[in-house]
Amino acid sequence: MRMIKIANLVSVVLMTGCSVFPQYTKPVIKTAETWQASMPHDGNVANLMDWWAQFNDPALNQMLQAAQADSPTLDKAMANIKSARANVTTAQAQALPSITGSASANRSKGSSGSVNAGSSAGGATTTITGALDAAWEIDLFGGIKFSKQAAQARLEAKQADWHLARVSLAAEVASDYVSYRACELSVAAYVKALDSKKETLRLTAILANAGFSAPADAALAEASMRASESTLIAQKTQCDVTVKSLVALTNLPEQNLRALLANQAGIPKPAQLNISSVPADLLTQRPDLVMDERNLAAASADVGIATADRYPTFSLLGSIGRRRIDSSGVSVSSNTWSFGPSISVPIFDAGQRKAEVTKAEANYEIALANYQQDVRSAVKEVEQALVNLESANQREKAERISQEQYAKYYQAAEINWRAGGVSLLSLEDARRQMINAEINQINQQQNQVQYWIALYKALGGGWQEKQATSPKNNTENEAK
Repeated sequence: MRMIKIANLVSVVLMTGCSVFPQYTKPVIKTAETWQASMPHDGNVANLMDWWAQFNDPALNQMLQAAQADSPTLDKAMANIKSARANVTTAQAQALPSITGSASANRSKGSSGSVNAGSSAGGATTTITGALDAAWEIDLFGGIKFSKQAAQARLEAKQADWHLARVSLAAEVASDYVSYRACELSVAAYVKALDSKKETLRLTAILANAGFSAPADAALAEASMRASESTLIAQKTQCDVTVKSLVALTNLPEQNLRALLANQAGIPKPAQLNISSVPADLLTQRPDLVMDERNLAAASADVGIATADRYPTFSLLGSIGRRRIDSSGVSVSSNTWSFGPSISVPIFDAGQRKAEVTKAEANYEIALANYQQDVRSAVKEVEQALVNLESANQREKAERISQEQYAKYYQAAEINWRAGGVSLLSLEDARRQMINAEINQINQQQNQVQYWIALYKALGGGWQEKQATSPKNNTENEAK
């Protein structure tokens, strides 16, 4: 009667899918309903189908494709996905019966002074054995189910990490490319200034040699010219350093990369953007937040695993065996089989299993706090990118006007200097202000695009729900 009751209990548990820990529910994180920062163009612009295509820069597109096609960072993320997928298979296999087979054959000969069963004295004996063993753990308390959930959640987290790597890689390539273009413009500005100072030095030397100008003016002109030479060298070095970074990111030969860079000029400008969703909608596409939420789900399943481990485990075991002995024409065979339930009950472990539950619960709380903090950081990043972008737009307009006026001021100062109306020191001061204004305008043009890129990252890779497929063997489909 007791065995019947146990069998009935097992049947009920199997049918109801009982577990000792509640199912995971995705937490709701409160965020603002609208962006607090003012949006560029009030958010009333056309929707864009391809974020990076809006730059309309073939060189940038080729570098992005090269980086996505051959990146150790992406390869590492893909390898992590393969490992996580293998863990899913392992977890799923725990819920299925396992069957193992074994077989052996042995040829032996006994000594003349002994007699083995089934053999004559001193005769050769052949022994052949074979067996099949089967085991199936019944998931009474949900431990195996939670193992599968944890493995699946971690696989999805690794997939999100791959998307995050793609977004970060694209942003880094674009950022370095924009920096290089701005560096080129700065080099051009310094070259123009250096040429101007060389001409000033030539004229000053003529005047000084003729006695119409003090030798100190010639010394000042040469000092200013040498300082510009040093600045130009430093700026060219910075450009070369940026090229090295692009080579590392794209894995393109430097010769090919420089040829590609030579085909374009100027800082690429993105088209206008459309931001029409509330933060909660936009944040759902950020790969890092998807990864956080999936890790949280895995941590929740870990609590279920640790809790189920405190309860008994029930298994069904069975085996079939056959043994055959041949000796001197005599054959002896035997068959064996066994089948029955097995139960393992934790009795005393000095609180180890309870401590594992506490540890798993603490890990869940940590994962939840990380998720909540990252959501807040994501909102902050978007807000800051919008503020910085609006500021850069306004400052670029002001810097452009400033540069134009300083250029006019320098032109007037140069005419006066040639006519003897102002000193060389006044001319150099006017030239310095003009150069600084031009460099400031270039920096603001660069900042505009860099803040677009920052907004791209803050929103998890643009403003589209679907990520573009990787140029490397359609890698995104493999990642899913």
